[in-house]
Amino acid sequence: MSVLAIRHGRGGGAAVPRLGARIVAVAVVALGVGALAGCTTEPEPAPTPTAAFANEEEAFAAAEAVYRAYNEALNELDPALPETFEPLFLLASGGLEAADRENFSVMHAEGHIISGDARVASFEGESSSPPYDLVIAAICLDVSAVNVMDANGNSLVAPGRPDMYALSVEFVAGDDRPLTMDSSRRVGDEQCTD
Repeated sequence: MSVLAIRHGRGGGAAVPRLGARIVAVAVVALGVGALAGCTTEPEPAPTPTAAFANEEEAFAAAEAVYRAYNEALNELDPALPETFEPLFLLASGGLEAADRENFSVMHAEGHIISGDARVASFEGESSSPPYDLVIAAICLDVSAVNVMDANGNSLVAPGRPDMYALSVEFVAGDDRPLTMDSSRRVGDEQCTD
């Protein structure tokens, strides 16, 4: 059958136009899918991490503020009142938070009593680099006035405990949290002199 016959509806009547319409419809759909496939957007690249701080000095200052707030919260801690633990947990993360939770739970259960305040004798930022989401600091903590007693009032402080502790503390920041203390370890106490 000629193209002319199809145009004029001869030689097969309505069946040919319907078949032609179906072919056109399939071709349009195929072209549309092809066009859509060519226009798909590529996945967006992962965002570049934003620096936690503009520079090392800001990172050190923030870490010092966190440590001093932690020390103040520690000085306010009352093992008989578990609600006094929460401010510490907000400033800690990782292994330090886990250790604090365990230690304060034991102190509460055993009826320990804490008296006296610890004092930050010095804070020195040691290292941090862009994006400043990890800060390491050297801290000297004066614990000479602190005493921990059992429920009967007996001191639990080890004989010969030094008055000053030298600590290396790691602070971390994340996308969804501010700078927190993540770990703390005791280093050579001779580094601290008052």
